[in-house]
Formats: sequence, C-alpha cells, structure tokens
Amino acid sequence: MKKFGVLLGGFALVCMVAACGSSRKIKQGSEEFSIDEGAYLEAMSLQDDGMYFEAIKAWQTVLKDEPRWALGNFNIALIYDQLNLVPEAIEHYELAVRWSEEHNDDANARALYNLHLGAAYVRASLPKEAVDALKKALATDQFNPYVHFNLSSAYIMRKDYDRALMHADSAVDLAAKPGPGGLDESVDRAELGKFILRQAECHLERGEWEKARTALMRARKQCNVEATPRMWDAIKNGEAAAKAAEKEGSEG
Repeated sequence: MKKFGVLLGGFALVCMVAACGSSRKIKQGSEEFSIDEGAYLEAMSLQDDGMYFEAIKAWQTVLKDEPRWALGNFNIALIYDQLNLVPEAIEHYELAVRWSEEHNDDANARALYNLHLGAAYVRASLPKEAVDALKKALATDQFNPYVHFNLSSAYIMRKDYDRALMHADSAVDLAAKPGPGGLDESVDRAELGKFILRQAECHLERGEWEKARTALMRARKQCNVEATPRMWDAIKNGEAAAKAAEKEGSEG
C-alpha cells in the first residue's frame, strides 16, 4: 500500500478555565461547564511528560464527567495519534470537531481540530473524509501550509492530480518566505523540502518529468532534502519512455 506523508504545524490553544474548589469551570463557545480539576491537572502533567498511557487514563477520567469538552477530546486524540493508534485518534478528533461546532467554539480551534482530523483520515486512507475535514480547516485557516499539504495528500489518493498540485504549490509558496539572499532565516528548510517533494510527486503523476526534476533539484539545493531513488528512477524511466514513443512516432 502506498503511503502518503502527513505533516502538522505547531499549535497553541488557550483553555478558558477558572478554578473553583475541586472543580474547574470550562468556557466552550456559549456554554460553561465543570470538570474535575485534579484529573485535569494530572492529565496535562502526564501528557507534557510524555507518559502517554497514564495520560490517556487521566483524560478518560476528565471526559467521563464531561464528554462534551472539545479540547479534552482533542488532547486525548493527540496522544493516540502520537502512539499511532489512528482509529482511536480519529474517534476523539471527530468528537472535538462535533462539540466545538455544536457550541460555536472559537473558529481557530475548530480549524485546528479539522486539520488534525483530516490528517488522521489521510493516514487511515479515507481521502473523501479527509478532503471534507480539511476544507473546513481551509475556510478559516487558508494561509496554513499544512492544511494545503494534507489536502494535496488526500487528492493524490483520489487521483485528482490537478487539485493535488494546486495545494502542493500553495504549501510551498506559503512556507518559502523570500529573504535578501534567498530564503528567510526563519524558514524551516526540512519542512519546506517535504512540501517541494510533494510538488515533485504531483508532477510525476502528471508525467511532467522536467518539472519534477526541477523540484527535486530545488529541494536538494535550498533545503538539503534528498528525494528517494524511486522518484529519480521514475523521471529517468518516464523520459526514456517518452523518447521511445517520440522515436516510434517519427519512424511511423
């Protein structure tokens, strides 16, 4: 089975909480409810320390009392994702999206939840569901290169290479900030290199050998990121086949 890359950018969410005895008040959109403060603090601490299985148990305690908490579901989904337990991650990403939408939660939070949900759908080889979730993220966060990168992955899976290339191009354009002598120093060259390789993959699927070669050379020169031998072989074989076909046509 062919694997498609999934990348996710960093994020920052502020949880609106107020301590009240042994409980915490949670503000989620237009609604306010309480969670167990001790379990919440334990879950956050365990998650921060990378003690994922213990953190899952703590988050389950929190969510048992208040299963509608979107950010709680998102956090436990992140842990499942880190452990490569994709079905479990999807389940909780879906709950995060559901409750954030039903309670009219912050639009940036909803976009983040949909980005992670869409990326998880890609990993689960569910391109239609991935496109639906990522389009929701894109509606709010249209300048996020990771949304475009994952949309490109989903469209490649659907063999819609035109849309895949369009989003791969957008990911590269958004990540490649120009500087005085080339790329700006703030650019994450490793990430940009992966975006450029996605461009190349789209060109390969479209039979655009020279454009694919140019993309691979750019990834090497600008980002010090090397393509796989498979990609170089695809260009070599594609160009050879094109020349053979051209020769056969001229002789005919």
